[in-house]
Amino acid sequence: MKRSLMKQSLLFLMIFSFFAIVRPPVLDAREDRPAQDEVDRAIARGVGFLRANQGEDGSWRYVFNGDHALGITSLAGLALLENGVSRDDRAIGRAERIVLRLAEDCDQTYDLSLAILFLARVEPARGGRYDELITRLGARLAAGGHDGIWNYNVPLDPGTPTGTPGNNTGTPGINEGAQGRSGGTRGRSNANRNRTTRRKNASRDASGDNSNTQFALLGLWAASRHGLDVNWELADIEGHFRDTQESSGRWGYRPGVGGSEAMTCAGLLGLAIGASRPELAERRSSRARGADLAADPAFQNALRAVAEGARSLNRSEDIYAIWSLERACVALGLRDLEGFDWYARGANVLLARQASDGSWRDGRWGVLPDSSLALLFLRKANLAFELDRVLKLPAPNARKTAELPLANSDPGEARNRSNSNAAGTDSASSEGEATVVVNGADEAKFPEIAVDFLIKKADGEPLVDATQNDIHVYENDREMEILSFNGPSGSTPRPTTVVLVVDKSKSMEDENRIDGLKQAVGVFLAGVPKGSRVAVIAFGSDVDVIAPFGDDYQAIRTAVDALKPEGATRYYDAVTRALEMLSHEQGRRAVLALTDGEDTFSRDATLESAANLAIKLGLPVHTLGLGGDDEIASVDLKELARRTRGTYYPALRVEDLKSIYQELARNLKNSYSLVYKTDRRLPDGTLRPIKVSYRTGRNFGKTEVFIRGMVVPAAGPRGLFLVLLAALVALAIAPRIVKKRGGTTN
Repeated sequence: MKRSLMKQSLLFLMIFSFFAIVRPPVLDAREDRPAQDEVDRAIARGVGFLRANQGEDGSWRYVFNGDHALGITSLAGLALLENGVSRDDRAIGRAERIVLRLAEDCDQTYDLSLAILFLARVEPARGGRYDELITRLGARLAAGGHDGIWNYNVPLDPGTPTGTPGNNTGTPGINEGAQGRSGGTRGRSNANRNRTTRRKNASRDASGDNSNTQFALLGLWAASRHGLDVNWELADIEGHFRDTQESSGRWGYRPGVGGSEAMTCAGLLGLAIGASRPELAERRSSRARGADLAADPAFQNALRAVAEGARSLNRSEDIYAIWSLERACVALGLRDLEGFDWYARGANVLLARQASDGSWRDGRWGVLPDSSLALLFLRKANLAFELDRVLKLPAPNARKTAELPLANSDPGEARNRSNSNAAGTDSASSEGEATVVVNGADEAKFPEIAVDFLIKKADGEPLVDATQNDIHVYENDREMEILSFNGPSGSTPRPTTVVLVVDKSKSMEDENRIDGLKQAVGVFLAGVPKGSRVAVIAFGSDVDVIAPFGDDYQAIRTAVDALKPEGATRYYDAVTRALEMLSHEQGRRAVLALTDGEDTFSRDATLESAANLAIKLGLPVHTLGLGGDDEIASVDLKELARRTRGTYYPALRVEDLKSIYQELARNLKNSYSLVYKTDRRLPDGTLRPIKVSYRTGRNFGKTEVFIRGMVVPAAGPRGLFLVLLAALVALAIAPRIVKKRGGTTN
């Protein structure tokens, strides 16, 4: 009996052990994120620790096979900046001085890369005071690579060899313990090498490592956002990671060495940034390139390996690896990895390991590097600046849908539908009625408000014989008296002030688009209302006013005809520049902005900021998209036009440009203008809705006008206004009181 019971128990134990061993792992087990206030407290304590450990001279000190004050000061400064410390804060200013003093003589890959990242965060917009320094340091960093891989040293002079054999001097504790030695340099003189083809080299030089390489990658990417041409280097880095990826999808510290979590994240980011380098971004939209990358087997295998590594994170994980996971996922806009919440796991691990003084001190590399990297993780910092904007991966399991259902339809039909969308009509609009399209409002002669508009028949053709009695204008739904009115059939000239925003990026070479644009601009200039003043802004990697406001159309054509395709796409920066130029002009105004690509290079503006500025100025932005949906962000262009009461004009072929520009000029000729007097007496800093209707029609045209001025409480004086009023009264009566008492006011 006992023997039988023992056999049964042994059999049960064997079966239980079998299923315990072979059962599939629970890969997508949910993990609760820590509460945000808990994360915020941890960040505040970590920031306090870094502040407390900054030296009197502004540096942080870190020694690891050499003194790396530059690298650790840059890293700690980055952690502070990313966690809300102002660029004007004394701690940042002191760190900035250290970085500026030490960077000029630095030949260390880690230190130099971190210095570039810090300076690029202090001055994030191109055109700032550090552009020249960042590009100079970036060129030095670029010269340290050898066939897409970096070791610990870079040349102080980009024309000299890198480092000294056997020199293992990494920065902030991020060298994974291997000995570095010298590599080659390629110098900037080789920039004319054919960048479109690469020869796979299975026997790559193993003198470098992927840890140094990923920091070089981040530094070069940041430098490229400040004007340095690194297409060649980014292509080589991508090639390096493709050629050295293991069959498991992973990468190790060096080619041929077993894969690690941190280096696999580095390889994933290398593939992504390589696919986002400017020479590729000039040709196709971020969504198209993102879709290509997502379908790439090398990227898929790397992403799968990163997801597996994220699930295995535990309390003893290297903080460098935890931060590497955050850096790659945030840069790529990945909120989860195959359903697994990577941030929840990493944040829980880091919160459990934080010391009482706010630091992280049980890691591999030392308290200052680990504390800085932990803070970067918790804040979800994006050190691959703007990569998530210029490379958009498709949503997981997203169905492939066209951005515009009109993409393959007749351009004229698409334009007509787009016009009706931009008209700003009420939902109660009915077919068969004329539609009013408001092009803008001008408050420069407040309290008089000027409004410019079109009237379109039901078939889309312009209506040109309306009279003042046919038109009704409303402000805040109250009908206003029209003081003056002018229409297409009137005798008074109705010139318009226009800014043409034109694309001169590299992709305008395709299908000879640049020549098609030049011819279309000529057609537009021949058709604008007499006396109109036109300016032209051309954009590529830079934004240039190639023709200031004027009515010498031949001179304007000459400036446009001289354009040559080059550079990336700074569309929103160019649109914003056009709006700023028009803000100083009066009368009828408009922006006509063409692009054949997607904004990948704007420094100061976004769709949101450009739209908000146009709304504030009461100016329409008419957007023109040239090419298919794999080249242009048609949804964004349509949105910018819709929000600013403009019109989106799709041109699938370069041949369509002439008819579009001709239509734009005709609309300017066929537009109406009126002036009414607002019943608000004060320029009160408010945004006022305006509607215009034709006869008794319900197809209102709408816009808004921003009245510059001080905002005054509508319901009587209170708060600060009451205090200011009391102060004014006191100032008025003070001399009388003093005089009554026989004193003096001096």
